[in-house]
Amino acid sequence: MMFLLLRTWYLILQYKFVPVKYEWAMGWSMFMKRSKEKAQRKQDAEESQAMFSDVITEDMKRGECKYVIEPSFVQCENLIVGRLSFLGMNPEIERILELEQKANYVKKENEKDISDFEMANRYDTLVGTVSRKFSTKRDHRNLQEYDPPQSKKEMKFLKPSCD
Repeated sequence: MMFLLLRTWYLILQYKFVPVKYEWAMGWSMFMKRSKEKAQRKQDAEESQAMFSDVITEDMKRGECKYVIEPSFVQCENLIVGRLSFLGMNPEIERILELEQKANYVKKENEKDISDFEMANRYDTLVGTVSRKFSTKRDHRNLQEYDPPQSKKEMKFLKPSCD
């Protein structure tokens, strides 16, 4: 019996021969592989369902509703006209699109991020900063000579009054 078992394993290892007795082992591994893949697919489906649960409605799952109803029209703003024309096929539509593009360009051009007053203040501080950056020690001394120190009244000690 031992000889038969050793001979069978020798044939399996050397010639990759699978005797009829051990075919059930090969089938078992294929079964395990398929069940593992099935479990993986099920887990992936659950994860995707959890990720998109707030987006996908029950009607969409059943396939009954082909349209999505949005409560807001915000997504429809700033769209172009539905009819388009290229290469002079419909000059009237091309003229309308050109006028709309010019109007949008003028609107964007007229918009200001900051007011003129803020821009003037920023420019003023920028000029002072750049001039200080490129000035030398000699320039600093000359500026101090031309600008006499402003006289400040020195504060003296005041004796507290006793009432």
